[in-house]
Amino acid sequence: MIKFFAGFFGNSYGMGLIIVTLIVRFVVMPFMFYSFKKQKKTQVKMKLIRPEMDAINKKIKSATTQEEKTQYTQEMMQLYRKHDVSPVNMGCLPILIQMPILMALYFAISHNPELASQNFLWFNLGTKDLTMTIIAGAMYLVQSLLSLKYMPAPDENDSDMAKQMNSQMKMMVFLSPAMILFAGLNMPAALPLYWAVGAVVLILQQYLSNRYFNYHEDELKHEVEEEEAKLEQTK
Repeated sequence: MIKFFAGFFGNSYGMGLIIVTLIVRFVVMPFMFYSFKKQKKTQVKMKLIRPEMDAINKKIKSATTQEEKTQYTQEMMQLYRKHDVSPVNMGCLPILIQMPILMALYFAISHNPELASQNFLWFNLGTKDLTMTIIAGAMYLVQSLLSLKYMPAPDENDSDMAKQMNSQMKMMVFLSPAMILFAGLNMPAALPLYWAVGAVVLILQQYLSNRYFNYHEDELKHEVEEEEAKLEQTK
């Protein structure tokens, strides 16, 4: 496929790779949209069950034994399950979908001497390039910071467990840039190029999705309220 699109740009495999990257991102866009919507719905649900969460958090903080803390922690987990809420819902489906594509791309580069020997911009597609790797890592860092911006801030009434989970979630946000940097230092520059272009599209998708759901926030709240009403009817 890379070779096919490269033909439209004077057999430039770099441009062919960029086009394939854009196609991949547009293919997984519905899954990204679904994942982002689920995260926004989780935030709305967390606000709705905040009084119940605060009550359990007070029990956890006032617990005098480890058994009591465990009991109240399990009570909090039951509350999350009851309302189908996950405080660390990051949405792994889009990442899982891209793994076979990434493996296929690496295989294509490794077994295509013509692609691996071609220059694009200032680097060779088949050899390592520190600058391209840094750019890819920087793009994913921007995307991670954007994710962090949209992440709900912890409440002062949250239990130590909830605060710890929030801290772990923030650490996970910065895992992608670190992995990109580490992998990029040991892989052909074509892969950091793929990641850099993909990160730019991801930043745009994330920004537009956030704007869309903020604009349709009332509709999202209504949808969550309907789900909660159905949940009450099943009791």
